[in-house]
Amino acid sequence: MKPDRQRKNPDRRTSPRYRLSAPPEVEILRVEGGTPVKARLGDLSREGCYVETDCALPLETEVTVTLKKSDDHVTAQARVVRVSPNKGLVLAFTSMEGDGFRILDEWLSTFVAATWAAANRRRSQRAAIQIDVSVSGYNSKGVPFTENTGTVEISALGGSVILRIPVKKGQRLVLSNLQTQVKVECMIANLEAKGTEWLVGLAFIEANQGFWPIDFPPADWSPSHPDAKRYGS
Repeated sequence: MKPDRQRKNPDRRTSPRYRLSAPPEVEILRVEGGTPVKARLGDLSREGCYVETDCALPLETEVTVTLKKSDDHVTAQARVVRVSPNKGLVLAFTSMEGDGFRILDEWLSTFVAATWAAANRRRSQRAAIQIDVSVSGYNSKGVPFTENTGTVEISALGGSVILRIPVKKGQRLVLSNLQTQVKVECMIANLEAKGTEWLVGLAFIEANQGFWPIDFPPADWSPSHPDAKRYGS
């Protein structure tokens, strides 16, 4: 029998998953029978999560997932889409209660911003190069906009630009390289007023090594790194 080439992978990821440094607590309850399952959160996205557990649930098992962090909690219905051999479960969210997606976005945005800020504290990981780009999204009043500008600095995780249009931290924008026409989704990780303009730090939502025209050194680069001669000091 020939394989069904039209069958889609139920675990195909369309949203990036993050292993949070301070993950929410997770509670899982089987919909059928209401049996609780002990688990620990591995990684998280807007579409699902990976949990580490000693309980190997069958594929397509429906569960209720509750995530708790500080005073916020998210409750979602989910199903098991993959069972890992190391006793882990990949869960795909099928529905979300209340403002669960807003809370998820806040958790993920905070993590992305912190990662971006930590990486950009290393001067060796940034380059002061001006590249013509276009930034599009919604302004602080919810009106769509597109503004052509140039980069101030770039890094492997994003870059900074000057914008005239007011935006807000945590907001998602689309960054376009005007030379290559490549587009990438970003999040505003840092915001600093510069008179009537804004210095905006943009963090890639997903790693995008090919967006900028240069190769960046490894995260642990230093003048004594084995690749120092390649990248320069």
